[in-house]
Amino acid sequence: MCFPSAPQAVTRDPKAEASATLLSQLEAERGIGDFAAVGPRIELEKQYRPQYAQLDIDMARQSLYGDKGDNGLLALLKDVAPEAAAFQQSALSAQRAGDIADVAALSGQARSAYDRLNPEGASLLRSINALRQEELANPFAMTAAQRRESEQAVRGAQAARGFGFGPTDAFTEAMYLGDRQRNLYNERMAGAAQTIGLNQSFYGDPFQQILGRPSGSNPQAVVAQAQGFGPQQVFDPYNQYFGEAYASNANAQNAANIAQKNNQAAITGAIFGGLGSLGGGFLSGRGR
Repeated sequence: MCFPSAPQAVTRDPKAEASATLLSQLEAERGIGDFAAVGPRIELEKQYRPQYAQLDIDMARQSLYGDKGDNGLLALLKDVAPEAAAFQQSALSAQRAGDIADVAALSGQARSAYDRLNPEGASLLRSINALRQEELANPFAMTAAQRRESEQAVRGAQAARGFGFGPTDAFTEAMYLGDRQRNLYNERMAGAAQTIGLNQSFYGDPFQQILGRPSGSNPQAVVAQAQGFGPQQVFDPYNQYFGEAYASNANAQNAANIAQKNNQAAITGAIFGGLGSLGGGFLSGRGR
């Protein structure tokens, strides 16, 4: 008993497909072969692209100005823009007022909640704030120890060089103390800025917590993306259209091969089934 062999699978050849694709595209560009009746693609572009461009311009002008020059989008915007702007401004003002009211009403509760959640950190932060406030009350001030240390440093340096008792020495000491005070001022300003950051890190941004957006101004610019008129990729050996066509053809051929073998198998099975029935009938007849 023999059975039909398995169908031969159709496989794709990337090199052959790429070559055929490029040749087809080349013929289409040059207007030769199967595209001879169409002509070169560049000539078609020269003829029809300006017409489509002009059509787009005419449609845009029609939309903007209308058929009578005063019934297009521009005229409509001129009529409704002031009302739309006033409505939008009113809505924004109402929203901002509501946001500020919510933050004012709830920010204190949020701060108290953080204090209760981390009392140690809140206590330490209050101490740092108090220290910075005291420093900023007179940012140039020097403690007695700081002044004594500075005076001893400059006087010791002058004495080591054989000075320390004249008017010039007093001026040098005053300049040194002034520099020391300016350094203290800069250090205290930097410390105050750090303390502001500590407070924000500990308590967070109330606008973010309550409104779901940060308090800092962060407008997002609306930029229209213009579509460029760059060169198109014409010669693409892996063009999607050709790839889908090749795949469709291969699948169709495989399906046809399988269907053919299935039909052959069915016919063969029917023949052997018929022969079996005839043989059985013949043997049963002889048995009688």
